[in-house]
Amino acid sequence: MLYSLFSLITGLLGSLLLLRAYLWSLAISPRDPLVAFAWKLTDWLVNPVAYIVKPRGNWDWSTLASAFLVAVVEVIVMREVTGYPMTPLAYAVAPFAMVARWAIDLLIWGLIIYCVFSFIQSARYSGNMALLHTLVNPFLRPLRRFIPTIGRFDLTPIVLFIALNLALRFIVPLSMGMASL
Repeated sequence: MLYSLFSLITGLLGSLLLLRAYLWSLAISPRDPLVAFAWKLTDWLVNPVAYIVKPRGNWDWSTLASAFLVAVVEVIVMREVTGYPMTPLAYAVAPFAMVARWAIDLLIWGLIIYCVFSFIQSARYSGNMALLHTLVNPFLRPLRRFIPTIGRFDLTPIVLFIALNLALRFIVPLSMGMASL
């Protein structure tokens, strides 16, 4: 029970750190409420790491390093609490898989919210929908070249949703240290 709560908190924190890094890479305005939310909740962890790892180019490397650090802590605590046997290879792979898992979960939730908002007439033209479109469109755009729309119905979010869930089938065991590579 206690580990489940710890896993939930680290998962939310890791996802929020990845969201912060992604918002940075897209150069979303710092005045946007989502950016302010992500910054306020993660500054306590990112600022000390930023002294060691500086942001460069399009990615905030200190935020990504913080997400990786949270993943390492979760993997170590998971191993100690659950007693899962882990090989050295599993210790090396699990934090990367955990970060990938958080990124996929974040994208899945973004897709769900994007699809729900797209069906609500009043939400289609809101600033929130524009931000969601900016966040999700880079993942949908490559699929739109191959998957046609049916009338006004876009199938690409459904295809991406299914593909991401299939990817989770392989990543979740790796993130739990059950790598049999």
